[in-house]
Amino acid sequence: MKISDYLKVVFCVGICCFSISGLADSVSNGNQHLTEIACRYETKVTPQGKTKTSSNNNAWFFWRKSNMIQTRDADGDHGEIWERLTDGGIQYRKLYHADKTAVEYMPADMTTNNMSFDWFKLSSMLSQQELEDLKLIKKTKILGRRAELRKGKKDGQTIEVLWLVNEELPASIIRKDQSGSVELRLVEISTLSNAPWKPVDTEEIANYRHIDAVDFGDMENDPFVKKVMAAEGHHH
Repeated sequence: MKISDYLKVVFCVGICCFSISGLADSVSNGNQHLTEIACRYETKVTPQGKTKTSSNNNAWFFWRKSNMIQTRDADGDHGEIWERLTDGGIQYRKLYHADKTAVEYMPADMTTNNMSFDWFKLSSMLSQQELEDLKLIKKTKILGRRAELRKGKKDGQTIEVLWLVNEELPASIIRKDQSGSVELRLVEISTLSNAPWKPVDTEEIANYRHIDAVDFGDMENDPFVKKVMAAEGHHH
C-alpha cells in the first residue's frame, strides 16, 4: 500500500474511509508560523481479530515548509506534494518518482475530483477542531519535547493522540473501532535544515512529466497510465 493510502487512513475521521476529501473541509491560514520540519513516521494497520504479526506496517517521510507539505514512501517510489498558492488555493500532486511523473490536481478541478484541503490539517495531521475535541489527560515529554496526551471518541471510534506542543505535530495517533486499529508513530524528527533525509526539490519535480488529472481518463493507452491503473485496480 502506498503512502497516499496510509495518509488517507490516518487523516480521515473514519478508520476505513479512504476518500481523499476526508482530509479536510476548508483552507486554513492559522498556522503560517509553524517550524519547517522533517519527520519519519511508521504506520501500522491492524484489522479486528488479527495479531500484531499480521498487521500491515509502513514507513514514510513527512516534510513541512510554510507553503509546502511533501510526503514520500520509505522506498522513495511514491509521494505527494501540496503547495499553497499566493491566492490561497492549494495545488496537489501525486508523485511517481520512479517514473519521473507527477499527476496534477489544480485548484479549479478540486470540486470535480471531490477534493478540499485544510492547510492546518495537512501541516499538523489533525484539524484544529479534532484536536480541541480531545480531552487533555496529562502533560508529558516525548523525544525530549513537550507533549500532551489527549483522548476522545467520535463516530464510534476511540482516538488517542500524543501531541507535540511546540511542533504542532503528533508523536502518535491511535484510532480504533470495530473494524480494527490504525496507529501512527513518530520515529525521528529534525529541523528541515538539519535533516539527513530531504524532500525532492520542486525544481526537480518541475522537470518531471506532468499529467493533468482531468486528462487521465483519456490516456488509457499511455504506458504509465496503464501501469497506474493496473496497480490501483481501478481508473484513476
